[in-house]
Amino acid sequence: MTVPHKSDTANNVIKIQRQAAPKRSRKTKARKTRPAHTIAATGILVVGLILVGLSLSHLAEGVQIVTGSGTATSWSMAAGIDLGFVALEIAMLVTIGNIRTEISRYASPAIVGTLAISAAMNAFAFASKAEGFMILPASALGCAIPALIYALTKTGAALAFHRR
Repeated sequence: MTVPHKSDTANNVIKIQRQAAPKRSRKTKARKTRPAHTIAATGILVVGLILVGLSLSHLAEGVQIVTGSGTATSWSMAAGIDLGFVALEIAMLVTIGNIRTEISRYASPAIVGTLAISAAMNAFAFASKAEGFMILPASALGCAIPALIYALTKTGAALAFHRR
């Protein structure tokens, strides 16, 4: 066995080129919500929650009057209607892109429908206790409650989920 000459070894060696490591993209840190946004969102959502409680009682009363159902059934229906549209609206606010498009196909009509039912049942419950001309303002007030819940939920959730 012959030992290769030094010059033969140099010709047989292949230099391996090192590739530069790929640059890492900077991961954006999760930005913190400004304290003012958090305070405002909390206040707005608390007011919305109080109105949801008011709406639930009137909605349950309206369902009871219209259907003759029991207390538990009417409260369950009221919770499904009012809390359903709040949950759907929050889902619409936090989703993006293709998922939002897919969700909105079903959520948007459901939100409109539940808002309309909630307004009608709230108006019916308010008007059932009013007499004469006071039926009109009572009905308007009943319709205003779901609209306020919608506006407060949308505003409060947008502030809560807003990133600076």
